[in-house]
Amino acid sequence: MRTRRRAVAPVLVSVSAVGALALSACSIAPENPTANGTGMPVNAQVDEQSPTPTPTPKELPGGGRQIFPTYRLVGYSGIIGSGPGLGRAGVGDIDDRMKEIIERAKPYAVDGRKIMPTLEYIATMVHPCKNAPKCRTRSTDAKIQEHLDAVRKVDGYLLLAIQPGRSDFPTEVKAYEKFLKEPDVGLAMDPEWRMGPNQEPMRTFGSTSGTELDQVNQYVSKLVKDNDLPDKVVLYHMIRTNWVRGPENLKQHPGVVNIVSVDGIGSKSMKTETWNAIMKVKPAHVHPGFKLFYQEDTARPSWKLMTPQEVLALTPRPEYVLYE
Repeated sequence: MRTRRRAVAPVLVSVSAVGALALSACSIAPENPTANGTGMPVNAQVDEQSPTPTPTPKELPGGGRQIFPTYRLVGYSGIIGSGPGLGRAGVGDIDDRMKEIIERAKPYAVDGRKIMPTLEYIATMVHPCKNAPKCRTRSTDAKIQEHLDAVRKVDGYLLLAIQPGRSDFPTEVKAYEKFLKEPDVGLAMDPEWRMGPNQEPMRTFGSTSGTELDQVNQYVSKLVKDNDLPDKVVLYHMIRTNWVRGPENLKQHPGVVNIVSVDGIGSKSMKTETWNAIMKVKPAHVHPGFKLFYQEDTARPSWKLMTPQEVLALTPRPEYVLYE
């Protein structure tokens, strides 16, 4: 679900709400006593000192285990088949959109960085409280897998977007542990849809705390360590500086790459003003991200979608760019 944005003061605008191989070994007693299925004679002695092969570590889709400074992430948001209301990825054939991302991203391949095609899919979606327990619903595994399959065709990265309603971020994130154990799946959190016990989505905005976001970091860091995963993105969206209270409590954790996506809308000057405000409260270890809107950023005749060159001219230079 997505609310329509209103062009007001750039730091006070809304943001989008709304995505074994079972190897069966059949053992048969060998007729030849010199062959036991291992390639060695049955009476051969095994050298117990032989080293055990080191497993190949899991890597990112484009190779390597570090997101930055190797890559710049560029992508679309949306849900397959939903239409443009939730983002460009919902328009037409998803395979076409993923190929389109690659073309759209080419101007961002600067500073010696490779592009990581990225898709944000709303996994936990906020709703009016009368329509769903805790004012949110969760995606099915099948829908997540459908989006992950599309991303993997272009060696891309999937971000599961979380709009927790009257739930909380750690609870909703843990519901997707199966997918977060994959090396090409990360998180994108929407603080404005983290509602208090008496808040109603679509009528007011919510917020979260740096402490709650850090709880997610701790959980993800342990997943990365326990499953020998490469860096994992944990992103949060912001327009208003007070949507994350006490941002200094969001700490850096091994294997976790935090990004803040600045989602201001409107003219270039409005979006830049919002960008500068968010950068002032961004913790030092959090990487900068920037969001562009095909509809809202062009809602008035004088507003134009910012070009890649204009986006790259921002200070600091965005390392994540999302189109909706």
